[in-house]
Amino acid sequence: MSHTHVIDPLNRIEGDLAIELTVDDNNKIEDAKCLGFVYRGLENIFIGRKPFDAMRLSQRACGVCPVSHGTAGAYAIEAAAGFKAPRNAQLIRDIVLGANTIVSHATHFYFMWGPDLVNQAYKDYELYPEIVKRFDPLQSPHLKAILKEARIPLHSVVATFGGKFPHPMHAVPGGVTCFPKQIEINKVISILSEVKEFIEKEILNGVTVEDWLRVKSVNDVLGLMNDERFRDSDVGLFVKAGQDLGLHEMGEGSPQNFLAYGFGHESDDSWLFKPGYVENGIYSELDIDKVTEGTSYSYYENEEQPRNPKEGVTKPIPHKDGAYSWLKAARYGGKVVEVGPLARQIVNEDPLITDLVNTFGVNTFTRTLARLHECLLILPKLIAWVDEIDITKPFYSEFPEITDGQGVGLAEAPRGALGHWVNIENSVIKSYQIITPTTFNCAPLDSDGQKGAVEQALIGVQLKDKESILEAGHIVRSFDPCISCSIHAVGSKKKHIFIEHSH
Repeated sequence: MSHTHVIDPLNRIEGDLAIELTVDDNNKIEDAKCLGFVYRGLENIFIGRKPFDAMRLSQRACGVCPVSHGTAGAYAIEAAAGFKAPRNAQLIRDIVLGANTIVSHATHFYFMWGPDLVNQAYKDYELYPEIVKRFDPLQSPHLKAILKEARIPLHSVVATFGGKFPHPMHAVPGGVTCFPKQIEINKVISILSEVKEFIEKEILNGVTVEDWLRVKSVNDVLGLMNDERFRDSDVGLFVKAGQDLGLHEMGEGSPQNFLAYGFGHESDDSWLFKPGYVENGIYSELDIDKVTEGTSYSYYENEEQPRNPKEGVTKPIPHKDGAYSWLKAARYGGKVVEVGPLARQIVNEDPLITDLVNTFGVNTFTRTLARLHECLLILPKLIAWVDEIDITKPFYSEFPEITDGQGVGLAEAPRGALGHWVNIENSVIKSYQIITPTTFNCAPLDSDGQKGAVEQALIGVQLKDKESILEAGHIVRSFDPCISCSIHAVGSKKKHIFIEHSH
């Protein structure tokens, strides 16, 4: 007799997501569904509006991810005009997005994902008291320090260039709205340097960021674990506990296909994290025309075949037979893909993450460590980029009015590949489509019978007992879903915490 559990809502993520698990007699997950229960209608709001409006409206997709949406929106409109922003604007966009990414990663690790480790299921683990000390949100002074000394200062960096947070105002077609003075640039460098010092002292326990960046393999990590300081750090604790608790055996079923759009413009032809696609370890250059969305199991009008977003439509059918999610089935070249920090670093051929995946595979442990690794990759680059700003050169170039055009704006949001597609006709928006990272990761079934990345990661997982939802929480949260970005609320729905029934 199999059992179906519905975890509704799955808490400590952004937005309204439920997970349906079918568990067999051996307490193994044999089927899984990601249930997105609110309606995505934002794209239809754009129609008939001026192109510049979309850049601001799209930020309202989510209060957590507005930097990413504003950046992608500006790129989309610039692409429709064949326009390139000045280098100073490019730098500030990357600095603001990079600072926001570190904030998002830290928030996820310490406040969204980390509290799972405090679960009573782990109370007999030898390091459990130390885990509670660092990750229990109700009693950890460590978490308060992270908020005060890292999260808030990095928000200040965003606000210095963007005017405010959330929904900063810096990225506009043509460049950025800010023209910082040298004293503001010096202030930002000081803030970033202080955040770096805090991370080295309180999170790495005296090990420097530079020490970590010299780590290129699993053996290097093991060598660093011989350093008592690192072994007792937050990252060291995760490395040890993650393996001891079996996180590297959770969520192994995700597809070996990874997509990234690129982040960090080092120059015109060089990236900090390059764009591309990796399938079964083989890299290929990004082809944005391969991105599609299908609606076979989504609450939208059925389409004859998956559409590229430049031809995308959003026609809701709330009670469609067979549908189970308001997310569309986003695919690349017809394949299910994973996006996010782990995907970015696999595409970027980062040596540590590549060796980590070769050693442990793709799972909750490697996905979470990749997120921590990215924080330490990005932070020193932010300082270098701020130092590169030249206040004697332009931050904005006059942007032409667009009568007709088509553009794609791509950005790497903290959670992964984000794309905005705009069609402009007679000076107004004819169509606008957004595919967020979670639309890739939490996608439902498609017309070829392929489940999305999160659904595949859940299938085959062994639960402690038939009612356990701990393992599913670990796995789904390791993707850091943002349902608010992927679908948008209208009306209301009845909520229940947990349902079990047999079939």
